Amino acid sequence: MSDADGRADGRRGFADLLLDLRVQTGLSQEELADRAGLSVRSIREMEAGRVARPRKESVRLLAAALGLRDGDTDHFLAAAGHGTVRPVVRPVSPPVVSVADAAPTGLRWRGTRPIPDGLVGREQELLELEGLLRQNRLVTLVGPGGVGKTELALAAADRFSGADTTVVVVDLTTVQRDAAVPSAILDAFGTAPGTSDLDDVLSGRQPGDLVIVEDNAEHVLDGVATVANRMVRSFPGVGVLVTSRIPLGLPDEVVRRVQVLGVPGNDENFEDIAASPAVEMFTRRVTRVRPDFVLTPANAPTVARLCRRLDGLPLALELAAARAGSLSVEAILAALDDRFRLLSGPRRFGAPHQRTLADTIAWSVDALSDPARQLLYRASVLGSPFTLEAVAGVCTGTPIDGIDVPMLLSELVEKSLLQPVHEFEQLYGARYKLLETIREHAYAGLSSQGDDLTEFRDRAVEWCSTYMSGLDGAWSAPDRDRRYRAAHANSALFEVALERSAELGEWDTAARIVLGFRIAWQYQASVAESGIRWATLCADNVSDKETSGRLLAIAGRLSSLTGDIRGARRHYEEARTRIPGETEMGLVARGGWVSSGSHLLDTQSLAEIPALVADARKHGDVQRSATVQATCGLALLRWGRLVEAKELLLAWEAALVNPGVYADEIAYMALSRVDLELGDVDGARHWAVLARDSQASDDPERTKVAGCLAMVEYHAGRYDEAQALLDQADADIRGHRGYFDYLVMLYRSRLARAAGETEQARIAVRDAVNRLLLEGRVVYLLEVLPEAVAVLHALGRTEPADRLCGQLLAWQRTMDPPMLPTAWAVLQESCERASVADGWPEADPAAAVQRLANDVLVALS
Repeated sequence: MSDADGRADGRRGFADLLLDLRVQTGLSQEELADRAGLSVRSIREMEAGRVARPRKESVRLLAAALGLRDGDTDHFLAAAGHGTVRPVVRPVSPPVVSVADAAPTGLRWRGTRPIPDGLVGREQELLELEGLLRQNRLVTLVGPGGVGKTELALAAADRFSGADTTVVVVDLTTVQRDAAVPSAILDAFGTAPGTSDLDDVLSGRQPGDLVIVEDNAEHVLDGVATVANRMVRSFPGVGVLVTSRIPLGLPDEVVRRVQVLGVPGNDENFEDIAASPAVEMFTRRVTRVRPDFVLTPANAPTVARLCRRLDGLPLALELAAARAGSLSVEAILAALDDRFRLLSGPRRFGAPHQRTLADTIAWSVDALSDPARQLLYRASVLGSPFTLEAVAGVCTGTPIDGIDVPMLLSELVEKSLLQPVHEFEQLYGARYKLLETIREHAYAGLSSQGDDLTEFRDRAVEWCSTYMSGLDGAWSAPDRDRRYRAAHANSALFEVALERSAELGEWDTAARIVLGFRIAWQYQASVAESGIRWATLCADNVSDKETSGRLLAIAGRLSSLTGDIRGARRHYEEARTRIPGETEMGLVARGGWVSSGSHLLDTQSLAEIPALVADARKHGDVQRSATVQATCGLALLRWGRLVEAKELLLAWEAALVNPGVYADEIAYMALSRVDLELGDVDGARHWAVLARDSQASDDPERTKVAGCLAMVEYHAGRYDEAQALLDQADADIRGHRGYFDYLVMLYRSRLARAAGETEQARIAVRDAVNRLLLEGRVVYLLEVLPEAVAVLHALGRTEPADRLCGQLLAWQRTMDPPMLPTAWAVLQESCERASVADGWPEADPAAAVQRLANDVLVALS
């Protein structure tokens, strides 16, 4: 080399060494200049290689500021031209400095730091992500805009980093070209303008030395993927954490989807609402603008509804909370019908495309291909969730070819605009959903396209009507569960079709959809409530009397499933007057009337059973006949007519040999319960096992069978086994309401009381009484109240216990139905000193039992 070349090579060698040493120590150019007593410009010029031969004193000051040992200082001076230049400068050990001189931990962090209190409800994801960073070189966090990918990534990098780890955060928001990604990374390291060799910055690292966070990568995906691939393949000491709405698609990449925050499942339970991560985040953010704001039982329902309307999306919650300085929570909720205007700010930090909710969604939508964008727009009319089959049936047409629908759906999922619904996937198949904020954006896009919105809503009605005709005969088909569950998977779309039919006044069309969909509505309580509304609305508007009665019978069935026994009774009562009693739906209405009446202690219902069973046996449909007999058997069991109940339930069991008649775990459980009450524990176990074996393995409502098995184990004296089954059932109770949840609570009380855990027993029996009063299942209170007496005695509350015991003794002596044997045995053990109360019998049995239950709640409070 010429002398000039040699001088240039020396300048570049020192510049690279200075840059590498500064990055290893975690110092910015400003921080190093301050330590060394030099100007920032001097540091910048030296790192750019524009200083021919730095002054020796300046180099010594830099060496001291970098904490170099004597030998390393000699190499450093030689590289700067002060002494003999060695062929190789060995890697510098971490600087040894005194505690007093030690740099703060933050000096090892380049770029945006995590916001204090920035993460809420992400502890599990944070733990998982920290573990992934320790085991993998490249991790990508994927999710829709505003879901909190950046904060999660920064928090994970902060938790992962140790004393010797440098974290460099690269904000790619303003990078416009893939080719500019390497320069953006170098800029994040604090290198001088014009520095282009990324390898020099990355080489010589030990594993765990360096984590690079590349934030907002979706619009320069090819550039990020190219650099990330080179990093993980060529530099084993570098870890890369990427945030993007789209995965990079690299073979070494580990992808984790960031979900929205959990929202409350109901508006009633204050503890559940307060425990919701979305509510916690909203409340914390509100207190930043309203320090006096507190979540209370009074405002919690409104906050819960607000968080659900905002999908638990962190950006939306943050923007809504910012409005709480001038608006009440109620006003914010009311204004969400125009959420994009309401949530337009104020947010003066963060990426430009994330300062308003509209900008955040548009950033992703505008980057779609035209077919994908049109599919997103059209899918907005389907409700959520929906299936691929529904999309293909409703949303195709120029520019969307039916064969391209799976590919376009995959594109929308990949770009975080569409969410796969994994819950109950084995039951309902593959489903997709749109976050409400994305759906509203897409719906507005469709609305802006002339008559498209009307066209696709009309298509929804046509598709649902055709689908319903395909369910004819499904009740007796071998694959009926599969067909009804497939229909249930599109329940939101049927809601859209019904809304459109009602809007057009096409009530006969709406009624056909409701009648065809009636079984599918039974698979989920929240959807069943919609079914009740549509069944009653259609019943009020169709002209045909029998059709109206059939619709009311459906409303009765669904009301019973959702725990509204009084509503069920009312609907069944009306349906019986409109449908011939010998028809299939007439038998449904009469059976439902008997069942709901037995819950409400109505003797008229009991008197109906013989004629109902006789008509069912004459009916041509063996499945319907068997179902009616099982229904009547359950009613007789509630009434204490155990032998008659077993006879009808065994008739149901005998009918299972017929094609089209299917096992029902509820009827098996009833047989198990009858045998328990008759003292046959082995027989009870036999039927309970059949109930377990007939229930779908992935049925979301596992409570009833686990509770049934627990009862058998309890009466067999196997208390540990019973406790384990109750624990399993109790976890399921939190997600739904079921017929037999009260039994789980009842037996939990019995086990707790036997173990001397009286406080746990008090809570369990109180919950059981509350549940039954709320649902109107009065007859089951006769099983729970004797346990309440025993718990009150265990708590030392003798006076209310003896008073309640006397009332129940009077009931058993004068009223019908009697307490079942197991409940009567518990009462007898607890009532040695009680006297039979005066004033019995009473004219209104149901009112009498409810009065006793309310007295118990007071005594147990």
